[in-house]
Amino acid sequence: MHADSSITAVSWIPAGSVTGLARVPFSLGLTRGSIREVNRLKAWIEVRDERIVDAGYGGPGGFVGSTRLDLGFTEVQVPGRARPLLRRQPAVSGRSARFIQTLGGRTGMPFPRFTLRPPFFAWNSSTAWTTLMLTLYADGRKDAWLFGASPFPRHYLYDDEGYLIGQTTDTNFGNWFSKYYGAATPWGGRDLEPLGLEESVPQIERAVA
Repeated sequence: MHADSSITAVSWIPAGSVTGLARVPFSLGLTRGSIREVNRLKAWIEVRDERIVDAGYGGPGGFVGSTRLDLGFTEVQVPGRARPLLRRQPAVSGRSARFIQTLGGRTGMPFPRFTLRPPFFAWNSSTAWTTLMLTLYADGRKDAWLFGASPFPRHYLYDDEGYLIGQTTDTNFGNWFSKYYGAATPWGGRDLEPLGLEESVPQIERAVA
């Protein structure tokens, strides 16, 4: 028997959540809150004699959105910079299969500012991301979690029928904007370092143990 399911995290900027100088473009109407990224974890299992004999991921995984700038005389779409898509190998125990997927990247809108660590100046925005966990069982049950996420923007989790099943309760723009570093992200490194090679190529899938 073949069975599949999916969960989707939608990350977007709530109105009024951006503070300080970074709020100026929003106040002037140059840009506005919108969907930053969509992380869709789709997985499948093959069940034989009430045991899972095979399992895997399906679908492209989602996308990192663009920022729309309204300059009055024209509109400009600034694409986001996606980090590599991370998918852990399915953990199959016979009765269940667990899948973990991380998607994220930098928003398209540049935010020049001073930082507390070298190089003491950042041009890019910080990284927004979500990590999803989905467990499928041989008897047809399934469990879903928003396993991890950046402190900004707001993240919402939906099941495969479109029902809201979870969300982050705290949205901290100040912490994400000025203090959040890559050591706490799934990709490692310092988040506010200059643009690296791994961000200059299109989003790709990278398997992790």
